[in-house]
Amino acid sequence: MERRYKTEMIRVLDERIDARSFDGRMVLLFGHCNATEEMADYLLSRGVTPIAILDNSAAKQGQAYREIPITPPEIVRSYAAENSVVLIATRFFAEMSAQLRRLGYDGEIVRAVEYNSFAEYSLSDDTLRRKTARMTRGAETLKNIRAQYPAQYLIICPNDALGDVYWAMAFLPAYRAKRGIDEVAVVVAGDGCRQVAEIFGAGPIVTLSPTEMDEFTQAVIYTREGNCLFAHHDRPYTDNIIKYIDTHFLSFIDYYRCAVYGLPHEIAPAMPANLQLPGGGALQRGRSVILAPRAKSVTQLSAAFWENLAAEWRGKGSKVFTSIHGDETPIHGTAPLTLPLNQMTAAAEYAGTFIGLRNGLCDVVHAANCRKTVVFPDCFYSTTPHKVADFFALPGWKNIVC
Repeated sequence: MERRYKTEMIRVLDERIDARSFDGRMVLLFGHCNATEEMADYLLSRGVTPIAILDNSAAKQGQAYREIPITPPEIVRSYAAENSVVLIATRFFAEMSAQLRRLGYDGEIVRAVEYNSFAEYSLSDDTLRRKTARMTRGAETLKNIRAQYPAQYLIICPNDALGDVYWAMAFLPAYRAKRGIDEVAVVVAGDGCRQVAEIFGAGPIVTLSPTEMDEFTQAVIYTREGNCLFAHHDRPYTDNIIKYIDTHFLSFIDYYRCAVYGLPHEIAPAMPANLQLPGGGALQRGRSVILAPRAKSVTQLSAAFWENLAAEWRGKGSKVFTSIHGDETPIHGTAPLTLPLNQMTAAAEYAGTFIGLRNGLCDVVHAANCRKTVVFPDCFYSTTPHKVADFFALPGWKNIVC
């Protein structure tokens, strides 16, 4: 879950907890995913214990997260409107809310985080004033970018996610060849995504903050800006590509290859060209293990899982590191490893072994010549019937599903 969304979720929950609006009420969560787990964690830390996590997946029903049972949504019929509340932290709020109403639930349904910041269902003077100011800022950002790159084809990567930018850049050369595009400028959100774009040497890169990107995206859509492409598999939520896998299957990689860029399956991704060797450091050649235990898009595994894994490798005589960013802390018994993304592939090759929860860093080191293992939680991707391990599969990697 992105930090800005988690901050907003905590603000919404704090307001309700401080107002004691959960007191004496049955609290239910809808949609088992990473965001819901983080919401459950925070509620439990504030003394609020959800009684259930509702989920449509039959494979998840009967399981539990932190002793909170995962149940079919139909159980909401058992709870009276006046003493229950359903909290939703996924971006499928509208669909989930409609489903609850169809089931006959007439209690309160709370949107814990607003992913689609374009929308606000109010015509108040304050809303119109804020949204007009937002649109003005986005249009100004677009104007400034176009002043600097008037003729370039803009490749817009709207999500602050390393893996998304990696595959958008990997298939960009083939897309340019197909369309006869001479010059591009790449627009990304956040410094990490800038680093990923740089390793492909695609062209000039414009880096926006996530908030600036949302505003810029809105301006591009509403002004119908031409000579550009949103290079993402389901943002800004205007193309319905993501709904394809409700009834069909495409892997995450093929979404970029086939759905985003319209390329045939046989087109191979380009390899990063601007990689650097890490200087010095404590890595031991061929006898080190790099762990990457955190991810935004999939449910997290317990600290005990990673601690046991680290102990297993230490027992084999390897030195174990945790790749960390910002204020993250290393897994107990491992050393921290902080490197620029353009050095991670060489670092993985030098270490000899890379093991990651399925995250964007796995995509970044995808081409590394070393032992590579990807760890998947045993769950389904989003609202689809496809397992995370199938959708996010990485060719040539060893898989662990748990």
